[in-house]
Amino acid sequence: MRILKKNLAIQEESDFESKLSEPYRTWPVFLLAFIRLFYVSIFERALSNYLIWDIGIRKSTLGFITSAGAISYIVAPILGQYITKKYLGIRKALIFTSISTPILTGAQIFFPTPGFLIICRITIGISMGFFWPNCLTLMSKWQKISSFKKSKKNFAVFNISWNMGFILGLCVGFLLVVFSTDFLAMIVSWVLSFLLIPASLFIKKDSKAKNDGIIYQTEDPLTHLDIEENLTVDSKTPLIVYPILFSWVGVMFLAISKSSIMFSYPLFLNAFTDLSYFTYLVQLGIQSTQLIGLTWTNSMKTYSKKISTFVGLTFIIIFALTIIITKNIVVISILSVCAGLFIGFIHGTSMKIMLEYGTAKDSTRYSTVNEVIIGISFGFTPLLAGFAAEINIYSIFLFLTIAGSFVLILMGYLSRNIRKSENTVLN
Repeated sequence: MRILKKNLAIQEESDFESKLSEPYRTWPVFLLAFIRLFYVSIFERALSNYLIWDIGIRKSTLGFITSAGAISYIVAPILGQYITKKYLGIRKALIFTSISTPILTGAQIFFPTPGFLIICRITIGISMGFFWPNCLTLMSKWQKISSFKKSKKNFAVFNISWNMGFILGLCVGFLLVVFSTDFLAMIVSWVLSFLLIPASLFIKKDSKAKNDGIIYQTEDPLTHLDIEENLTVDSKTPLIVYPILFSWVGVMFLAISKSSIMFSYPLFLNAFTDLSYFTYLVQLGIQSTQLIGLTWTNSMKTYSKKISTFVGLTFIIIFALTIIITKNIVVISILSVCAGLFIGFIHGTSMKIMLEYGTAKDSTRYSTVNEVIIGISFGFTPLLAGFAAEINIYSIFLFLTIAGSFVLILMGYLSRNIRKSENTVLN
């Protein structure tokens, strides 16, 4: 009898997918995400090291340069989505950003003056508004016309693509700097950025997905959570039981945490040693553990995602306090690597909630707001951290401790109605 039920379930899944699926090509998007993070992971680390160790730039100026692109990214998704919808379409928008990226990257290498770098990074931040929001929009569209199993696989592969690009890029950057210089690493990464252009040409032309019959929900998914008949959640979008604010607060804090760690670590290392290539190793560790966290949360059930988020927040608070107390470069290095896992917990849950809202509402608004929050958080954190580092670099982690405690309380309140006893209903 169990075998018969299993066969029927498999048949139903097959029938469901054949009804919903329409042809779409995923691999170019995964390839674009891989290439972009592959080249970026080398370039950003090499540029920062070059400015710190070779040019000896001031911490506050480095904060301005680091923040410029992310700050411009605050408005970039809104502008990018408007132009994409009004004039270009997703395919042409991705081709445009893939062409402009190598031009702007090369300009930073050959004219590394602070003013020009800031202009270049503002421009490249704006061009990024045509990239990530459109990738996330495609993910939501694919989820809408795919079975639960296939949409979950797409999400997992997308996360693996950009994370593996980041990880392999850091490995290559480390080897280049060990045997040569950060300047050569920048040149190599610039050459790699040209691979975005041919990859973008394989994106399929825009097609409209069917909107019928995917989901019904009340105006506020949490208001009537205890009354099953007042909330019907499609099996493909169970995470809409979380308020969208839970996702956006999580994205904000993970961006603040990661940018604080990534900005401050080279400054810590520079105070102790001249071996700049250790920055590649530590960031490699952070990205590797973040990939583990992202992959792990993707397989979790609704309630388990909540717990993993709280575990991530708690560890980051402990991490920041330990940095302040120990002031030891070995401890800082180890904890920075471990922090990636817990950032991955927060990232995996927050990103999945946002994508499922986009699917349920058939709207790009959620991915656009998500990217704006990322721009604000990644943008202003290094800017403020640069000024803080001029006075006392450990004050960055005091702020992280206070902010993390506040976020932990807020997210506990936002998810107060999501309980383990309801897990079978929500999933």
